[in-house]
Amino acid sequence: MSKLDTIVKEARTEEFNQYISSLKIEIQEAYKENDAPWIICFSGGKDSTALLQLIFNALAELEKEKLTKEIHILANDTLVENPEIEKYLDEQLSKIKIYGKNILYKHAPGSFFVEKGKPELEERFWINLIGRGYPSPNRWFRWCTERLKINPTSKYIENSLKKYEQVIIVLGTRKAESANRAMSMNKYDNNGRFRDHTLTNAKVYAPIAEMSTDDVWSYLLLTDNPWCSDNMDLLEIYGNACAGGECPFVIETGTQSCGKSRFGCWVCTVVDRDRSMENFILNGEKWLEGLLNFRNLLYDIRQETNQYVPSRLNGKVAFGPFLLRTREMMLEKLLKLQKQTGIELISDIELKYTKNLLDYDKKARINGNMKKFYYKTNNGKVIAVISDCDVSKTHRERLGSIHLDKIELIESENVTNKYEKSTRVMYYKVKR
Repeated sequence: MSKLDTIVKEARTEEFNQYISSLKIEIQEAYKENDAPWIICFSGGKDSTALLQLIFNALAELEKEKLTKEIHILANDTLVENPEIEKYLDEQLSKIKIYGKNILYKHAPGSFFVEKGKPELEERFWINLIGRGYPSPNRWFRWCTERLKINPTSKYIENSLKKYEQVIIVLGTRKAESANRAMSMNKYDNNGRFRDHTLTNAKVYAPIAEMSTDDVWSYLLLTDNPWCSDNMDLLEIYGNACAGGECPFVIETGTQSCGKSRFGCWVCTVVDRDRSMENFILNGEKWLEGLLNFRNLLYDIRQETNQYVPSRLNGKVAFGPFLLRTREMMLEKLLKLQKQTGIELISDIELKYTKNLLDYDKKARINGNMKKFYYKTNNGKVIAVISDCDVSKTHRERLGSIHLDKIELIESENVTNKYEKSTRVMYYKVKR
């Protein structure tokens, strides 16, 4: 008997039915507790799907006259999602909207909303990676999470708070999903249904916090999906993508955006390997190979060990943004990949914005390949910067820990051709 069969068999008990019934009663009581609209965060993964099913099934048992407050289903589109996952999510949202407006809230369709949050233009992935030269994200510099996930969600919540005195953010986070998540959730546990959010007058509600992973799958496979989707399709996606785990819906900086086994952004370099995309390819989605190779390129060129660093400077060098030539190379390969796949990987407006940023930096390009620049900071210290352009003339505000508006060029000199394979700007303090 497979593990899945065992899970389902163990769930076909009166005890499990009572557990689900108690969760629905809890959700009903939470819904009726106040008039604050609910913003239900939905990623399309197993946890958010189980959450939404529970909520819909719980609310469907209430009298229609008690379904009075607004329900907002909020998804997040980073614009660099795995195309297979994005397609599935869009299908789910379409079905959810039909169910919500035509069945659950048929008496008040204007109170049911389905929305996808997107990052502002200047915060999008390619604009920051290629246009501004931000290094590919890693666990220590995860600049993408706030820009692509937290900010769009926060903006939607803030706009809702302009209309209402309070909103309830409903999440499918579970303590069993990871030790870090359990610690984070326990930290905010105030022995009540709702905890405070970082935004004033916003509360967070996590009704499935105590569910185990087996509970989630049991509920999904034993309960009909209210919006007429087939949860076996979701199970198949997990089977194709990864052994377990998903990117949770991130609303605050304290939440880990992804685990080691995850599916989400196809460009994610926080993990060493994108096993989810590898598994999709192994399961027949060969067309994803180009995306995986490009993602691996972003990971490799970010690694500092790939750069030439003189032995006398070991431990002293810091790495800044991608070089101008590196960013130009990435854009060229991205556009080629976009043409090969026939999928829009970078929109026209993002491409124009990115090219404008690159053109600005090209004005600071130097003749030749790489040079060493000596700059004096406002506190009298001197730093050496190895780059293919004069960073004091670029649009960037900082070079790592150095503020570019507070440096003055002293001189520049040619460097050895050993730096030809460099991908990132490097800098260090010197005595002169």
